[in-house]
Amino acid sequence: MRAAASALALALAGCMSFNSIDIPLTPRFSEYTEKTVSGEAADKVAIVDLRGVLTDDAEESIFGSKESKIVSFVEQLKIAEKDPAVKAVVIRIDSPGGGVTTSDILYHELKAFRERKKVPVVAAFMGVAASGGYYVAAGCDRIVAHPTTVTGSIGVIALHVSLAGLLEKIGVKVTALKAGDRKDVGSPFRELGEEDRKILQAMIDQAHARFVGVVFEGRQGRLSLEQVKTLADGRIYSASQALDAKLVDRVGYLADAVEEARALAGVKDVRWVMYSRRPQKVENAYSEITVQSSLGMSSDLDRARQLLGFHLCYLWEPYLLGR
Repeated sequence: MRAAASALALALAGCMSFNSIDIPLTPRFSEYTEKTVSGEAADKVAIVDLRGVLTDDAEESIFGSKESKIVSFVEQLKIAEKDPAVKAVVIRIDSPGGGVTTSDILYHELKAFRERKKVPVVAAFMGVAASGGYYVAAGCDRIVAHPTTVTGSIGVIALHVSLAGLLEKIGVKVTALKAGDRKDVGSPFRELGEEDRKILQAMIDQAHARFVGVVFEGRQGRLSLEQVKTLADGRIYSASQALDAKLVDRVGYLADAVEEARALAGVKDVRWVMYSRRPQKVENAYSEITVQSSLGMSSDLDRARQLLGFHLCYLWEPYLLGR
């Protein structure tokens, strides 16, 4: 049933939407509060989360709010940057990826943070760190994958859903009035022509080349450019396969990622901290710290419906269908 709902959501992506009645509210997010989750040392390792489908959407309704992943990510990095006691950062990633632009912004902000703060940054992969999730991790000094992590999916996907045949059957015809012959390239209301495919494929190839370049830069000294190109055929890898392929540096748990960060920072002992707008909800290092809709009105399938119209995505799409 869930797979059918996922398929329907993807089929409707970018061409139809379900109307909902939201009463816009001014977001009332509290300030981030630091929460110690382990240790008592003065030196700190900050754990920053990156979870779910990567989009820059922010939602507000009468049921609650969910802030943009970019906003949340950047805000937490700012706090870590201002704190001289923060000697390293662990980015905990559990994401199948998402939009090309969102993934690239997160990667850019992480690299800029590293350059300014001059502290080591280690990625800790959880269940899934694929496509855009791996793209962001390429901006880290080291990558530690959980033993059961699914990663890789270094590639680009852009789905085109054509409703032309369906609309013809029910007697509906859509005519695009346009200036510019290719203005409606990718429209779901007509089939893709050969020239359309060439135009769109060129964009996909450029995005893929950028992904390959980001991975090569991040794994320099471990992988050659030709090796990255071979690995970047879109396939997924288990943690052990990724280690063998040198896409990750170690297989271990969150504590191992923190230990990597501590060792790189060259400090004797560290205190693990997290930043949350709901500090009372942070009980240990596995607590979820992002602001979520109070009634769960937002989901990854909603994000997928918005992403997969004709948008370029660094996204492991089968993850969404399997949820």
